Amino acid sequence: MASATQMIGRDHKKVEGLFEKFDQAKKGEAKKKICEQVIEELEVHTKLEEEIFYPAVRKHLGEEDMLDEAKQEHQQAKKIIAELKTADAEDENFEDKFSELVDAIKHHVEEEEGEMLPKADESEMDLEGYGEEMAQRKKELLGQATKKQGNRKKSSGRKPKSGSARRRSGRAA
Repeated sequence: MASATQMIGRDHKKVEGLFEKFDQAKKGEAKKKICEQVIEELEVHTKLEEEIFYPAVRKHLGEEDMLDEAKQEHQQAKKIIAELKTADAEDENFEDKFSELVDAIKHHVEEEEGEMLPKADESEMDLEGYGEEMAQRKKELLGQATKKQGNRKKSSGRKPKSGSARRRSGRAA
């Protein structure tokens, strides 16, 4: 089981990888899909930090100023995310807005990994225990996200894709 700080670091790396995928994507449709993945990852990650990790850091290390700044950075990211959720990939501002999110997240990650996570690693915090709690909460949050996506697909009026008739009949496609 990963410690809380390892989990946070992995989340950071995953999102940074999605940022790179976004840059490599050519079509607006692909960029929008990657943006949606980034948003889901960030929303879950933010909840884990705000519900579990930050209160633990506050309890064990204090660090009020650092935590206040981290929360402000989360608020800034949430504001940008709200704008991206309603943006169309074809909007001329879409990529600029995504770039703004990337810059905000990179700054936040740099500060967290440069300051908060090392202090937590050096402390007496039960990082394994917090890691388990965060992993459990992450499963819950991802389950909720999956349900929401399923409901959106059902309500869209589109039928789920299934294999072709040839494949079902056993003949080669």
